[in-house]
Amino acid sequence: MKNRLRILRVERNWSQAELAKRLGVSRQTINALEVGKYDPSLPLAFKIARLFNTSIETIFFTEEKSMFAQSPFPSFKRPIARSKFSKFTRSAIKALELAEDESRRVGSNGAGTAQILIGLIAEDKGIAAQTLKSFGISKEVVQTEVERMFDREARHTSQESRYTPRAIRALYNSVEESFALDRYVALGHLSHYEIDTEDLLLGLLRVTDCVAVKVLENLKVNIDELRTQLLKVTPRGSAAMFAMATQEKINKSNQAAITSEYLEESTPDFITSQVSTRFSVRLFTWVETRKLGYVIGSTTGYQLADGEILTPQISFILQERLKRIPRTYPEVLPDLVVEVKSAMSRRSLLESKIKLFLQEGTRVGLLIDPDQQSVTIYRPGIEAEVIENGEIITFPELLLGWELPVSDLWLPLFE
Repeated sequence: MKNRLRILRVERNWSQAELAKRLGVSRQTINALEVGKYDPSLPLAFKIARLFNTSIETIFFTEEKSMFAQSPFPSFKRPIARSKFSKFTRSAIKALELAEDESRRVGSNGAGTAQILIGLIAEDKGIAAQTLKSFGISKEVVQTEVERMFDREARHTSQESRYTPRAIRALYNSVEESFALDRYVALGHLSHYEIDTEDLLLGLLRVTDCVAVKVLENLKVNIDELRTQLLKVTPRGSAAMFAMATQEKINKSNQAAITSEYLEESTPDFITSQVSTRFSVRLFTWVETRKLGYVIGSTTGYQLADGEILTPQISFILQERLKRIPRTYPEVLPDLVVEVKSAMSRRSLLESKIKLFLQEGTRVGLLIDPDQQSVTIYRPGIEAEVIENGEIITFPELLLGWELPVSDLWLPLFE
């Protein structure tokens, strides 16, 4: 996807490494974004837009097939389930549809924060509606107060936009609210987070200078109390969930450190390259003749759930899992990853990298140590197994029948 990320970076005299550090991702991820190899995840796109103090659509061009085409928040009358960012619940979609209906009713050329507030109340079933009702707020009361006030937001709305600037800011905020305390944390899968009505309302409350907040204040609603009540009644507002979300942020920080540090140490030495080649050739020869899958004997990148790119030295994907041969990054994570320790690389860093893959779904990881002449086999939920010369490398859960003596990995001594 075409974008202006490189232009904005160069304008600020930032290197790719410096931008990567500011965003908490690897330099390789920045490079992949700049050349358009893949679209960023919504949280990452949002973070980039915030860093450059602009909108997502300003940075990422609106190609027809791009996830950012037209607007990151298109009209909710359209079938948004096709969008990669369609993480809104049905209740949230209904509330936004009702907000658009309200903006048309009052003759506005874009839905503002007041219309979103009315939509949330009119939706009636969600946590936002029930919480607002408990504070004595009804749709009719809000409509009356809005009509009494002068809505300055609509004046600044272009004919092409479906939402006012403050409304779009509130929608971005709702993504952050959902991303911070959503159910995906409990499941351990970033891609499962959803934006619900309570996230939309929390996003509105963060735009302190918007009409919706002014309306609530005029109606004698204590904004801090409303926010506190929302966090109490939402399933994601518990102390346990907050702790899990905090731990997730720590894990993501550690992941960014692992990927950036690994890139600095990733240049292999002579022995490392030789051992890597010997392993790859033996595995490739066996797999290729049986048409079992794909052995990638170089540092090919794999995109994790949050958009981060991680590159094992060697990887393998079963044939039935890769339905389409990718030109850029595979759509699936590898079944097997292999790291070969070089003279300069840190073993702990390589172990952390393998464990990241296992957490994301990889089934087997190998760490080959030429200095110790050993191979450590990692599997999810099982203690690592160390094998040495005289023993056989095998992982029957992936490739039944394939075997490689550990001693065959080491370089022969030529006379």
